[in-house]
Amino acid sequence: MGKYASFAGIRNRRARAQARQGICLRDAGIAKKTQGRSYLAVTKLCKVVSDVSSVEDMDDQIADWIEMQFHKGAPLNLIGDALSGIHYFLPSTRKRLPVSWKQLAVWRKMEVPSRARPLPADLCWAMMSRAVQRGHMSMAALLGLGFDCFLRTGELLSIRPVDLLLRNGKGLVTLPASKGGTRHNVKESVTIQNPKLLVLLEELVLVKKEANLYRAPIWTGTGTQFRRQFHDRTKFFRVDHLQFRPYSLRRGGATAYFNRTGLMEPPREVGQCECGPIVSM
Repeated sequence: MGKYASFAGIRNRRARAQARQGICLRDAGIAKKTQGRSYLAVTKLCKVVSDVSSVEDMDDQIADWIEMQFHKGAPLNLIGDALSGIHYFLPSTRKRLPVSWKQLAVWRKMEVPSRARPLPADLCWAMMSRAVQRGHMSMAALLGLGFDCFLRTGELLSIRPVDLLLRNGKGLVTLPASKGGTRHNVKESVTIQNPKLLVLLEELVLVKKEANLYRAPIWTGTGTQFRRQFHDRTKFFRVDHLQFRPYSLRRGGATAYFNRTGLMEPPREVGQCECGPIVSM
């Protein structure tokens, strides 16, 4: 919902009506990507519930479908998307599918999700150095930002040079898209701590400005290309068998921060910081 924040606080009726053009409240509360996932999952479920006679019957049929998907080797997130999608498209079913949700809960207990292994700090900086040597400044900058600011992969790939506030040896990154920001309809920001990373980011911003890419994402490729390049660097350092993933940057940075301070993670804020105001982009 963060993209709708631009008209918050408008008092003029005509201005409010104009700002709300093209917005459907029914759809505004859920991200487009989530809508698409839910639609695809519910499509797979439709044949099962097309001729049910009651919600109770629907619950039993969906529970049987979940059992079948479990034995067929379907991914767990398909079931979660399907149940959430049913509630999204048919709100009257909320809290009326207890058997189906119990099936999902049992499945979740049995299959612990595969978590990304934390990336050690030394390895992160080595991967950054390798990227700089190969002339891949964007990759090096994103590796550093992901580790130093504990960013999720989606957040990382959405960052633009214009989102970086660098001044007097201090830095701040405002996240164009973040999970918490979308949930609370605000833009989150994170302080950049590492001095060497700040120097690299200053150089990157100059390069992007000269190339007229100041407002374009730092990473100009796809998410798949980013993951492939990340994997290539773990191969170069012969640690690919440890199965590090881009999310390992966030977990590695948080682990290093906890070992240093005893805190889980620094707060994300919206407002003022020592290096200057956070400007709404």
